[in-house]
Amino acid sequence: MTIINQDQLKTSYINWLNEKITIRDINGVFQITSPLLDRNNDRMQIYVIPDGDSLILSDDGHVIDELQMSGCDVFSTKRRKEILDNILNKFGVKRNNEELFVKATLKDFPQKKHFLLQAMLSVNDMFMTTRENVTSIFLEEVENFLYKNDVRYSENVSFFGKSGFTHNYDFIIPKFKENPERIIKAINNPTRDKAETLLFSWDDTRETRKSEAVLYAFLNDTDKKINKNILSAFAQYDVTPILWTKKEKYIKELSA
Repeated sequence: MTIINQDQLKTSYINWLNEKITIRDINGVFQITSPLLDRNNDRMQIYVIPDGDSLILSDDGHVIDELQMSGCDVFSTKRRKEILDNILNKFGVKRNNEELFVKATLKDFPQKKHFLLQAMLSVNDMFMTTRENVTSIFLEEVENFLYKNDVRYSENVSFFGKSGFTHNYDFIIPKFKENPERIIKAINNPTRDKAETLLFSWDDTRETRKSEAVLYAFLNDTDKKINKNILSAFAQYDVTPILWTKKEKYIKELSA
């Protein structure tokens, strides 16, 4: 197995972002195509609209509209709307009906673009669909699992990394006696892109934590087999992947 160090990971990730981003001027509105893929394997796009001395960054309603067209109604219950709003709030993203947007200046444009894309990925990744086409929210499934098994947790946490960027995680289990701080990220559709994004965020985050924090990644393998390369990448960075079909094995470890 090839051993990759953290500097190689950072360089590879940043180069990948820079090489794959394209910008197109459409009558004064800038269309930015990112290398990040949605659940249909389409590259995610945002639009930058100059507004005086400010900028408006928008997904043009694509993410929620695509989910609605796929039968995933994010507004069908109060709880679903709460989860959607919680995801947007932790990234500082606003919503106007289906449109997701943030306001920015040239100075904070990189961070705001990062936040909007991360919010789009998280919303896009909210739902898990079974073979019977029954749709539920994977993040809610993970939360119910923690609650049912008496795991002490807080949701929607953010930490500053060494780079100055803010990184968001779904849950945190506080340090208790000999047990370290445990941070959790839920990934409904595990892909190489999402794994690399999480590993970059985690590498940027963990050295800023006072305790010896550890990261767990819940991976939805209900109807799909997780690529072994993704699991190997997590192992190299001491991230514990929890396959959803084998989650019961980790109850004692998480609830301690």
